Amino acid sequence: MIPNLPFEDKINYRTLYGKLFSILVIRFGATHISEIEDAIQNSFLKYLKIKNQNNIPKNIENWLYMVARNDLLNIIKRKQKEDYNFSIELTEDEKVEPYETDLRLQTILFISSLNSLSTQSKIIFILKNIFVLSMLEIRESTLINQEAIYKSINRTKKKLNIDLNCQKIEINSVPVNQKTISIVEEILYAVFNIGFDSFNEKTENIVNKDLCLESFVLTRLLYNKFNYTSTSNLLAVLFFHISRIPAKINNGKLISFFNQNRDKWNKKLLTMAFHHIKKPKNSNKYYIEAIIISKYMSKKDFSLKDWTEISFLYEMMLEISQSPIVRFNYSFCLSKIGKTDKAMNILSEVQNQLPDHHLYFSLVKAIITKESNSKESHEIILTLSNKMKQKIRKEYLKSFI
Repeated sequence: MIPNLPFEDKINYRTLYGKLFSILVIRFGATHISEIEDAIQNSFLKYLKIKNQNNIPKNIENWLYMVARNDLLNIIKRKQKEDYNFSIELTEDEKVEPYETDLRLQTILFISSLNSLSTQSKIIFILKNIFVLSMLEIRESTLINQEAIYKSINRTKKKLNIDLNCQKIEINSVPVNQKTISIVEEILYAVFNIGFDSFNEKTENIVNKDLCLESFVLTRLLYNKFNYTSTSNLLAVLFFHISRIPAKINNGKLISFFNQNRDKWNKKLLTMAFHHIKKPKNSNKYYIEAIIISKYMSKKDFSLKDWTEISFLYEMMLEISQSPIVRFNYSFCLSKIGKTDKAMNILSEVQNQLPDHHLYFSLVKAIITKESNSKESHEIILTLSNKMKQKIRKEYLKSFI
Protein backbone atom coordinates (compact mmCIF):
# COMPACT_ATOMS: atom_id res chain seq x y z
CA MET A 1 0.00 0.00 0.00
CA ILE A 2 1.52 3.33 -1.08
CA PRO A 3 0.79 6.36 1.15
CA ASN A 4 -0.86 9.37 -0.47
CA LEU A 5 1.69 11.29 -2.51
CA PRO A 6 1.75 15.12 -2.45
CA PHE A 7 0.61 15.41 -6.07
CA GLU A 8 -2.55 16.51 -7.80
CA ASP A 9 -4.45 13.87 -9.77
CA LYS A 10 -4.88 15.55 -13.14
CA ILE A 11 -4.22 15.03 -16.80
CA ASN A 12 -1.25 16.91 -18.21
CA TYR A 13 0.07 17.64 -21.68
CA ARG A 14 3.38 15.81 -21.35
CA THR A 15 1.77 12.60 -20.10
CA LEU A 16 -0.79 12.60 -22.89
CA TYR A 17 1.86 13.26 -25.54
CA GLY A 18 4.08 10.47 -24.22
CA LYS A 19 1.20 8.00 -24.17
CA LEU A 20 0.11 8.92 -27.69
CA PHE A 21 3.65 8.78 -29.06
CA SER A 22 4.24 5.36 -27.50
CA ILE A 23 1.07 3.71 -28.72
CA LEU A 24 1.39 5.13 -32.25
CA VAL A 25 5.05 4.06 -32.54
CA ILE A 26 4.16 0.57 -31.34
CA ARG A 27 1.23 0.25 -33.75
CA PHE A 28 2.63 1.99 -36.82
CA GLY A 29 6.36 1.39 -36.38
CA ALA A 30 9.44 3.53 -35.82
CA THR A 31 9.67 4.29 -39.54
CA HIS A 32 7.08 7.05 -39.18
CA ILE A 33 8.31 9.00 -36.16
CA SER A 34 8.20 12.43 -37.87
CA GLU A 35 4.67 11.74 -39.15
CA ILE A 36 3.62 10.60 -35.66
CA GLU A 37 4.98 13.81 -34.13
CA ASP A 38 3.02 15.88 -36.68
CA ALA A 39 -0.18 13.92 -36.08
CA ILE A 40 0.02 14.33 -32.29
CA GLN A 41 0.67 18.08 -32.60
CA ASN A 42 -2.34 18.38 -34.93
CA SER A 43 -4.55 16.48 -32.49
CA PHE A 44 -3.66 18.92 -29.70
CA LEU A 45 -4.33 21.92 -31.93
CA LYS A 46 -7.77 20.50 -32.80
CA TYR A 47 -8.43 19.85 -29.12
CA LEU A 48 -7.60 23.47 -28.24
CA LYS A 49 -10.07 24.67 -30.87
CA ILE A 50 -12.99 22.62 -29.54
CA LYS A 51 -11.99 23.41 -25.96
CA ASN A 52 -12.33 27.13 -26.70
CA GLN A 53 -15.82 26.37 -27.99
CA ASN A 54 -16.67 24.59 -24.71
CA ASN A 55 -17.11 21.35 -26.61
CA ILE A 56 -14.79 19.14 -24.55
CA PRO A 57 -15.02 15.36 -25.19
CA LYS A 58 -15.79 13.12 -22.22
CA ASN A 59 -12.74 10.91 -22.77
CA ILE A 60 -9.97 13.33 -23.76
CA GLU A 61 -7.26 10.67 -24.07
CA ASN A 62 -9.30 8.45 -26.36
CA TRP A 63 -10.45 11.46 -28.44
CA LEU A 64 -6.86 12.65 -28.92
CA TYR A 65 -5.74 9.16 -29.89
CA MET A 66 -8.52 8.75 -32.48
CA VAL A 67 -7.79 12.16 -34.01
CA ALA A 68 -4.02 11.58 -34.07
CA ARG A 69 -4.38 8.06 -35.49
CA ASN A 70 -6.75 9.18 -38.25
CA ASP A 71 -4.50 12.11 -39.07
CA LEU A 72 -1.47 9.79 -39.16
CA LEU A 73 -3.26 7.40 -41.51
CA ASN A 74 -4.09 10.29 -43.84
CA ILE A 75 -0.48 11.53 -43.79
CA ILE A 76 0.83 8.03 -44.57
CA LYS A 77 -1.68 7.45 -47.39
CA ARG A 78 -0.85 10.81 -48.91
CA LYS A 79 2.87 10.06 -48.82
CA GLN A 80 2.28 6.64 -50.33
CA LYS A 81 0.63 8.31 -53.35
CA GLU A 82 3.45 10.84 -53.66
CA ASP A 83 6.29 8.34 -53.20
CA TYR A 84 6.03 4.72 -54.34
CA ASN A 85 9.00 3.82 -52.10
CA PHE A 86 7.10 5.06 -49.04
CA SER A 87 4.93 2.22 -47.76
CA ILE A 88 3.35 0.67 -44.70
CA GLU A 89 1.11 -2.32 -44.27
CA LEU A 90 -2.16 -1.19 -42.71
CA THR A 91 -4.35 -3.96 -41.33
CA GLU A 92 -8.00 -3.62 -40.51
CA ASP A 93 -7.22 -4.14 -36.81
CA GLU A 94 -4.90 -1.15 -36.79
CA LYS A 95 -7.57 1.00 -38.38
CA VAL A 96 -10.20 0.37 -35.74
CA GLU A 97 -8.32 -0.62 -32.58
CA PRO A 98 -9.24 1.77 -29.70
CA TYR A 99 -6.88 3.61 -27.39
CA GLU A 100 -6.66 1.24 -24.46
CA THR A 101 -3.43 1.32 -22.47
CA ASP A 102 -0.31 3.19 -21.41
CA LEU A 103 2.63 1.78 -23.39
CA ARG A 104 5.27 4.30 -22.29
CA LEU A 105 7.29 1.89 -20.16
CA GLN A 106 7.25 -0.77 -22.88
CA THR A 107 8.38 1.80 -25.44
CA ILE A 108 11.16 3.05 -23.16
CA LEU A 109 12.32 -0.54 -22.59
CA PHE A 110 12.22 -1.26 -26.32
CA ILE A 111 14.32 1.76 -27.30
CA SER A 112 16.69 1.21 -24.36
CA SER A 113 17.31 -2.38 -25.50
CA LEU A 114 18.37 -1.50 -29.06
CA ASN A 115 22.03 -2.35 -29.63
CA SER A 116 22.32 -0.07 -32.66
CA LEU A 117 21.91 3.12 -30.60
CA SER A 118 24.33 4.61 -28.09
CA THR A 119 23.19 5.03 -24.49
CA GLN A 120 23.33 8.81 -24.83
CA SER A 121 21.18 8.86 -27.98
CA LYS A 122 18.61 6.57 -26.34
CA ILE A 123 18.35 8.84 -23.31
CA ILE A 124 18.01 12.05 -25.33
CA PHE A 125 15.42 10.54 -27.68
CA ILE A 126 13.26 9.22 -24.83
CA LEU A 127 13.49 12.45 -22.81
CA LYS A 128 12.31 14.36 -25.89
CA ASN A 129 9.56 12.05 -27.21
CA ILE A 130 8.20 10.17 -24.20
CA PHE A 131 8.55 12.85 -21.52
CA VAL A 132 8.41 15.89 -23.83
CA LEU A 133 11.25 17.71 -22.11
CA SER A 134 12.34 20.98 -23.70
CA MET A 135 15.80 21.39 -25.21
CA LEU A 136 16.77 23.48 -22.16
CA GLU A 137 15.59 20.78 -19.74
CA ILE A 138 17.45 18.08 -21.66
CA ARG A 139 20.58 20.24 -21.66
CA GLU A 140 20.34 20.77 -17.90
CA SER A 141 19.86 17.05 -17.35
CA THR A 142 22.50 15.68 -19.73
CA LEU A 143 24.96 18.63 -19.69
CA ILE A 144 25.01 18.43 -23.51
CA ASN A 145 24.67 21.59 -25.62
CA GLN A 146 21.46 22.17 -27.56
CA GLU A 147 23.00 21.82 -31.01
CA ALA A 148 24.37 18.38 -30.11
CA ILE A 149 20.94 17.42 -28.72
CA TYR A 150 19.19 18.37 -31.99
CA LYS A 151 21.74 16.40 -34.02
CA SER A 152 21.39 13.38 -31.74
CA ILE A 153 17.59 13.33 -32.07
CA ASN A 154 17.73 13.57 -35.87
CA ARG A 155 20.40 10.86 -36.12
CA THR A 156 18.33 8.58 -33.90
CA LYS A 157 15.26 9.08 -36.08
CA LYS A 158 17.22 8.17 -39.20
CA LYS A 159 18.83 5.20 -37.47
CA LEU A 160 15.46 3.86 -36.31
CA ASN A 161 14.05 4.39 -39.80
CA ILE A 162 16.85 2.32 -41.36
CA ASP A 163 17.14 -0.40 -38.71
CA LEU A 164 13.40 -0.92 -38.15
CA ASN A 165 12.11 -0.16 -41.63
CA CYS A 166 8.51 -1.42 -41.78
CA GLN A 167 9.14 -3.88 -38.95
CA LYS A 168 6.39 -4.49 -36.42
CA ILE A 169 7.56 -3.73 -32.89
CA GLU A 170 7.03 -6.73 -30.62
CA ILE A 171 6.96 -5.03 -27.24
CA ASN A 172 6.22 -8.23 -25.32
CA SER A 173 9.40 -9.92 -26.53
CA VAL A 174 11.89 -7.14 -25.65
CA PRO A 175 15.02 -8.67 -24.07
CA VAL A 176 15.39 -7.14 -20.61
CA ASN A 177 18.68 -7.32 -18.73
CA GLN A 178 20.55 -5.19 -16.17
CA LYS A 179 22.06 -3.01 -18.91
CA THR A 180 18.62 -2.12 -20.30
CA ILE A 181 17.17 -1.62 -16.81
CA SER A 182 20.08 0.68 -15.91
CA ILE A 183 19.39 2.91 -18.93
CA VAL A 184 15.68 3.09 -18.05
CA GLU A 185 16.53 3.92 -14.42
CA GLU A 186 18.88 6.69 -15.54
CA ILE A 187 16.14 8.18 -17.71
CA LEU A 188 13.48 8.02 -14.99
CA TYR A 189 15.81 9.59 -12.41
CA ALA A 190 16.74 12.35 -14.86
CA VAL A 191 13.04 13.13 -15.36
CA PHE A 192 12.47 13.17 -11.61
CA ASN A 193 15.37 15.55 -11.00
CA ILE A 194 14.15 17.97 -13.68
CA GLY A 195 10.78 17.98 -11.92
CA PHE A 196 12.14 18.16 -8.38
CA ASP A 197 14.08 21.35 -9.16
CA SER A 198 11.97 23.32 -11.60
CA PHE A 199 13.42 26.62 -12.82
CA ASN A 200 10.39 27.69 -14.84
CA GLU A 201 10.38 31.48 -14.62
CA LYS A 202 6.66 31.58 -15.49
CA THR A 203 5.71 29.98 -12.19
CA GLU A 204 6.81 30.19 -8.58
CA ASN A 205 6.48 26.41 -8.22
CA ILE A 206 9.94 25.06 -7.54
CA VAL A 207 8.71 21.49 -8.05
CA ASN A 208 7.09 20.25 -11.26
CA LYS A 209 4.91 17.68 -9.56
CA ASP A 210 3.68 16.22 -12.86
CA LEU A 211 7.19 15.19 -13.90
CA CYS A 212 8.00 13.83 -10.44
CA LEU A 213 4.81 11.81 -10.41
CA GLU A 214 5.34 10.37 -13.90
CA SER A 215 8.87 9.32 -12.98
CA PHE A 216 7.73 7.79 -9.70
CA VAL A 217 4.81 5.87 -11.24
CA LEU A 218 6.93 4.42 -14.05
CA THR A 219 9.78 3.54 -11.65
CA ARG A 220 7.35 1.70 -9.40
CA LEU A 221 5.88 -0.08 -12.43
CA LEU A 222 9.38 -1.05 -13.57
CA TYR A 223 10.15 -2.49 -10.13
CA ASN A 224 6.87 -4.39 -9.86
CA LYS A 225 7.39 -5.88 -13.32
CA PHE A 226 11.07 -6.92 -13.10
CA ASN A 227 11.97 -6.71 -9.39
CA TYR A 228 15.56 -5.51 -9.87
CA THR A 229 17.39 -4.50 -6.67
CA SER A 230 18.74 -1.38 -8.37
CA THR A 231 15.20 -0.22 -9.14
CA SER A 232 14.15 -0.77 -5.52
CA ASN A 233 17.01 1.48 -4.41
CA LEU A 234 16.04 4.11 -6.99
CA LEU A 235 12.52 3.99 -5.57
CA ALA A 236 14.00 4.55 -2.11
CA VAL A 237 15.79 7.67 -3.40
CA LEU A 238 12.55 8.97 -4.93
CA PHE A 239 10.58 8.31 -1.72
CA PHE A 240 13.18 10.20 0.31
CA HIS A 241 13.00 13.24 -1.97
CA ILE A 242 9.21 13.25 -2.30
CA SER A 243 8.81 13.00 1.48
CA ARG A 244 10.35 16.45 1.98
CA ILE A 245 8.49 18.35 -0.75
CA PRO A 246 6.05 19.85 1.83
CA ALA A 247 9.02 21.43 3.67
CA LYS A 248 10.73 23.02 0.65
CA ILE A 249 8.56 26.14 0.87
CA ASN A 250 7.55 28.07 3.98
CA ASN A 251 5.57 31.31 3.87
CA GLY A 252 6.36 31.68 0.18
CA LYS A 253 10.10 31.30 0.70
CA LEU A 254 12.42 28.55 -0.50
CA ILE A 255 14.00 26.68 2.42
CA SER A 256 17.35 24.92 2.06
CA PHE A 257 17.59 21.26 3.06
CA PHE A 258 19.48 21.87 6.31
CA ASN A 259 16.97 24.53 7.43
CA GLN A 260 13.77 22.63 6.63
CA ASN A 261 11.18 21.92 9.30
CA ARG A 262 11.54 18.15 9.63
CA ASP A 263 8.10 17.87 11.21
CA LYS A 264 6.74 18.66 7.74
CA TRP A 265 8.49 15.69 6.17
CA ASN A 266 6.07 12.90 5.29
CA LYS A 267 6.85 10.14 7.78
CA LYS A 268 4.96 7.42 5.87
CA LEU A 269 6.98 8.14 2.73
CA LEU A 270 10.19 8.10 4.77
CA THR A 271 9.24 4.66 6.07
CA MET A 272 8.67 3.49 2.49
CA ALA A 273 12.07 4.88 1.52
CA PHE A 274 13.88 2.86 4.18
CA HIS A 275 11.80 -0.19 3.27
CA HIS A 276 13.02 -0.07 -0.35
CA ILE A 277 16.74 0.13 0.45
CA LYS A 278 18.15 -3.25 -0.55
CA LYS A 279 21.83 -4.18 -0.44
CA PRO A 280 22.93 -5.32 -3.93
CA LYS A 281 25.38 -8.10 -4.77
CA ASN A 282 27.56 -5.58 -6.61
CA SER A 283 28.05 -1.86 -5.96
CA ASN A 284 25.16 0.20 -7.26
CA LYS A 285 24.95 3.99 -7.38
CA TYR A 286 21.29 4.15 -6.32
CA TYR A 287 22.00 2.02 -3.26
CA ILE A 288 24.88 4.29 -2.25
CA GLU A 289 22.82 7.40 -2.94
CA ALA A 290 19.92 6.02 -0.88
CA ILE A 291 22.33 5.39 2.03
CA ILE A 292 23.75 8.93 1.72
CA ILE A 293 20.27 10.49 1.74
CA SER A 294 19.19 8.28 4.64
CA LYS A 295 22.11 9.63 6.68
CA TYR A 296 21.24 13.22 5.75
CA MET A 297 17.60 12.69 6.72
CA SER A 298 18.24 10.73 9.93
CA LYS A 299 20.20 13.46 11.72
CA LYS A 300 19.76 17.18 12.15
CA ASP A 301 23.24 17.94 13.45
CA PHE A 302 26.31 16.38 11.84
CA SER A 303 29.56 15.58 13.60
CA LEU A 304 32.98 15.25 11.98
CA LYS A 305 32.46 11.48 12.07
CA ASP A 306 29.16 11.82 10.14
CA TRP A 307 30.75 13.97 7.41
CA THR A 308 33.68 11.55 7.18
CA GLU A 309 31.28 8.63 6.64
CA ILE A 310 29.34 10.54 3.98
CA SER A 311 32.61 11.52 2.26
CA PHE A 312 33.58 7.84 2.15
CA LEU A 313 30.22 6.98 0.56
CA TYR A 314 30.81 9.61 -2.12
CA GLU A 315 34.22 8.05 -2.78
CA MET A 316 32.44 4.74 -3.34
CA MET A 317 30.02 6.50 -5.66
CA LEU A 318 32.89 8.02 -7.64
CA GLU A 319 34.25 4.54 -8.33
CA ILE A 320 31.00 3.91 -10.22
CA SER A 321 30.30 7.33 -11.70
CA GLN A 322 32.54 10.36 -12.29
CA SER A 323 29.49 12.60 -12.66
CA PRO A 324 30.35 16.27 -12.06
CA ILE A 325 27.30 16.49 -9.76
CA VAL A 326 28.66 13.69 -7.58
CA ARG A 327 32.10 15.30 -7.58
CA PHE A 328 30.97 18.73 -6.37
CA ASN A 329 28.75 17.13 -3.72
CA TYR A 330 31.83 15.22 -2.61
CA SER A 331 33.83 18.45 -2.46
CA PHE A 332 31.21 19.95 -0.13
CA CYS A 333 31.66 17.03 2.27
CA LEU A 334 35.44 17.36 2.08
CA SER A 335 35.17 20.99 3.15
CA LYS A 336 33.27 19.82 6.23
CA ILE A 337 36.16 17.61 7.35
CA GLY A 338 38.88 20.21 6.89
CA LYS A 339 40.01 19.20 3.38
CA THR A 340 39.20 22.54 1.77
CA ASP A 341 42.20 22.57 -0.59
CA LYS A 342 41.25 19.19 -2.04
CA ALA A 343 37.63 20.34 -2.31
CA MET A 344 38.65 23.46 -4.26
CA ASN A 345 40.87 21.41 -6.60
CA ILE A 346 37.92 19.18 -7.43
CA LEU A 347 35.70 22.20 -8.06
CA SER A 348 38.25 23.71 -10.45
CA GLU A 349 38.29 20.42 -12.39
CA VAL A 350 34.50 20.11 -12.46
CA GLN A 351 33.77 23.71 -13.48
CA ASN A 352 34.55 23.15 -17.16
CA GLN A 353 32.17 20.18 -17.29
CA LEU A 354 29.15 22.27 -16.27
CA PRO A 355 27.21 25.12 -17.90
CA ASP A 356 28.24 28.64 -16.84
CA HIS A 357 26.75 29.72 -13.51
CA HIS A 358 25.36 26.26 -12.66
CA LEU A 359 23.24 26.98 -9.58
CA TYR A 360 24.26 24.20 -7.21
CA PHE A 361 27.89 24.13 -8.26
CA SER A 362 28.09 27.90 -7.72
CA LEU A 363 26.39 27.64 -4.31
CA VAL A 364 28.81 24.92 -3.18
CA LYS A 365 31.77 26.98 -4.38
CA ALA A 366 30.45 30.11 -2.65
CA ILE A 367 29.91 28.25 0.64
CA ILE A 368 33.37 26.63 0.58
CA THR A 369 35.06 29.88 -0.47
CA LYS A 370 33.32 32.05 2.13
CA GLU A 371 35.78 31.47 4.98
CA SER A 372 38.94 32.08 2.95
CA ASN A 373 37.63 34.69 0.49
CA SER A 374 34.34 36.28 1.51
CA LYS A 375 34.56 38.83 -1.33
CA GLU A 376 34.73 36.12 -4.03
CA SER A 377 31.92 34.21 -2.32
CA HIS A 378 29.76 37.34 -2.32
CA GLU A 379 30.47 37.97 -6.02
CA ILE A 380 29.50 34.40 -6.95
CA ILE A 381 26.14 34.74 -5.20
CA LEU A 382 25.53 38.21 -6.61
CA THR A 383 26.18 36.99 -10.17
CA LEU A 384 23.85 34.02 -9.63
CA SER A 385 21.13 36.26 -8.21
CA ASN A 386 21.34 38.69 -11.14
CA LYS A 387 21.03 35.87 -13.66
CA MET A 388 18.25 34.01 -11.86
CA LYS A 389 14.84 34.73 -13.42
CA GLN A 390 12.63 32.75 -11.05
CA LYS A 391 11.59 35.19 -8.31
CA ILE A 392 11.45 32.71 -5.42
CA ARG A 393 14.98 31.45 -6.14
CA LYS A 394 16.29 34.99 -6.61
CA GLU A 395 15.00 35.85 -3.12
CA TYR A 396 16.59 32.66 -1.78
CA LEU A 397 19.97 33.61 -3.21
CA LYS A 398 19.76 37.07 -1.64
CA SER A 399 19.69 35.42 1.77
CA PHE A 400 23.32 34.38 1.19
CA ILE A 401 24.47 37.95 0.56
